[in-house]
Amino acid sequence: MDKLIITKLQKTFEDYAREVDGVEFWYARDLQTILGYTQWRNFLATVDKAKESCKNASQVIVDHFAGVSKKVKIGSEAEREINDIMLTRYACYLIAQNGDPRKDDYQDKKHQIFVENSEIPEILEKHGFNCKKIINLKNFSLLENEVPDLCADRFDYAIREIFMENEKDKIDYIIKSLINCGGRMAFSSYEAAKIFALSFLKCQVYHWGSDEARIRFKILAEILDYGLKKGIISNRDLWKDDEFVLSLLRGANDGKISRGFELLERGSVVDLEDYNKNLIKKFRYVDPLIIVEGDLFRLSDVLEDYKKLLEIEKEKSMSINSKKE
Repeated sequence: MDKLIITKLQKTFEDYAREVDGVEFWYARDLQTILGYTQWRNFLATVDKAKESCKNASQVIVDHFAGVSKKVKIGSEAEREINDIMLTRYACYLIAQNGDPRKDDYQDKKHQIFVENSEIPEILEKHGFNCKKIINLKNFSLLENEVPDLCADRFDYAIREIFMENEKDKIDYIIKSLINCGGRMAFSSYEAAKIFALSFLKCQVYHWGSDEARIRFKILAEILDYGLKKGIISNRDLWKDDEFVLSLLRGANDGKISRGFELLERGSVVDLEDYNKNLIKKFRYVDPLIIVEGDLFRLSDVLEDYKKLLEIEKEKSMSINSKKE
């Protein structure tokens, strides 16, 4: 890849900031590069969504999105005029919010822009920390890893569930057996790996991937989507805590939102036929690494029963999804 392209891709959001007459702004075509869009027309679709969010937030669109034209070189001497958009920091924030979630690094880039637009960098720098280094996930190999490896994210939400299930006696044992093996999370104890993996699978079957959970997530998603479209909440509100967002939704006294919350407050929602269609079940699982006499093995390599159990649950998940489709 061309060195110039590599350099541009490595630039962070703040590196692209421009200023005219003391007014800070970003060009949309620069933001397109930062967010990983290869085609301008696809990026414009996201910009249009961001403008709609801006309108719903009772902001004046032209105050944050200003169309401009500029000349770019297309050869050693030739120039061509292209359309671009001057964006405020808030506009960039809205575009990141409305970006394409199918991109592999969509969440990471959205997180980066959010952090850089908050008071977090100032707080970190005040205490001697480099914000740009901290928000670059490549500096933290344990934070995210491909399935079926463990990573800090999977371990964190699973251990919270184990705690909530009143299985606190397992937690100390699991944590004490967890080690960093060359930038990969592994267990020093076969028994700890087995306990964690089976607990993780139990959470998947009876909680994260259950019909009850899928339908509840669907109902909540519909409430949030409706609230955004009606301007009851804004994308900016979603960066705040759950209690704040829920208070706005409940305070609207909107009949549709109230009915949604009534459904969520039911003892069970699995009997709601209208919500039990076309809900794909994501299958979460781990097959943790174990150190055995200095070598790394998967739990499924040394525990045949776990390997068979994984295959059974994967098959069940695929069967459910094929029926939904």
